[in-house]
Amino acid sequence: MKILIVSDVENKELCSGWDQFVLTHPLGTIFQSPGYFSIFLHQKEFAPVALLIQNENGQVEGVLSGIIQYQFLGPLKKMASRCVVMGGPLVRNNDPGLLAELLSHFNVYIRRHVIYTQFRNMCDMGFAHRNFIHAGYKYEEHLNIHVDLTRDADELWKDVHKQKRYEVNRAKREGLKFGPITNITELAESYQLLKNIYIRIKLPLFPFSVFENAYKVLAPKGMACFWAAYSEGNLIATMYTLCYRGRIYDYFAGGDNLHSHKFPNSMISWQVMQWGKNNGMTLFDWGGAGKPGQPYGVRDFKEKFGGRFVNFGRYEKIHMPILYRMAKGAFKFIRYIR
Repeated sequence: MKILIVSDVENKELCSGWDQFVLTHPLGTIFQSPGYFSIFLHQKEFAPVALLIQNENGQVEGVLSGIIQYQFLGPLKKMASRCVVMGGPLVRNNDPGLLAELLSHFNVYIRRHVIYTQFRNMCDMGFAHRNFIHAGYKYEEHLNIHVDLTRDADELWKDVHKQKRYEVNRAKREGLKFGPITNITELAESYQLLKNIYIRIKLPLFPFSVFENAYKVLAPKGMACFWAAYSEGNLIATMYTLCYRGRIYDYFAGGDNLHSHKFPNSMISWQVMQWGKNNGMTLFDWGGAGKPGQPYGVRDFKEKFGGRFVNFGRYEKIHMPILYRMAKGAFKFIRYIR
């Protein structure tokens, strides 16, 4: 048994075994796949890293893949660095011994590179709770919303709040059109729309090159779909989705405030769900709904499309406490002055 640290996808045989392991693991998600890993390669703001367990026959028996993110570049690069791991780790048969080994090696590696690490659970990770606590992680609750797309179409529509049903119908009466983004020019246009939104709400957004990579690498494999809503030929809302093993993940989305009276965000959300159902998808994953007990407008929007709340939570470990406190203060200051 050996553990490999992977920083690229050049070894095709290794990546094939990695890909197959995630694809067949009961808890496998796109976020642990080499395809998702690859869209962050060669980006100055990111450094993807994966740890793989191989048995004596060279077969992959464990995967922990995360993305190191740098909020600042230059001299302040390390001061605001973190590693986000979504949907992992994965080990054969959820074996606690393999899990402990993987987390231990990961901690030794990652503590030299980032201030803190956050595991964002995509399923119930209760079986791994002891391993995380023993490895020095703290658990915090975090909500998400899942919409079951296997239900009858009429039942899905009935579960949508009457206000959202009105908004979807109003969008149709306004003449809004819905469809996939089919070229890089439209993708760039939709990205500019998202960028304006994120500037307004004072939050960072991935650079365009990440989404361009997803469009070129993941979309041809059916692992990503990019959507737009149009009014009189103008792109006024967008939703970027990831698709894997029958699930649709809401990745990034937003609409132009100047057209909010036409309700493009409601329309595009419902249309993507309909597309998923019509194309054999079984679940729509809203990608997060905030912390329980804390007001969150985005959650209010999402829950009106039906679905059920899940609380898989997150695990977090601070590797450099002093830098962590400084980074939090710096981030708050930057948001204040923007």
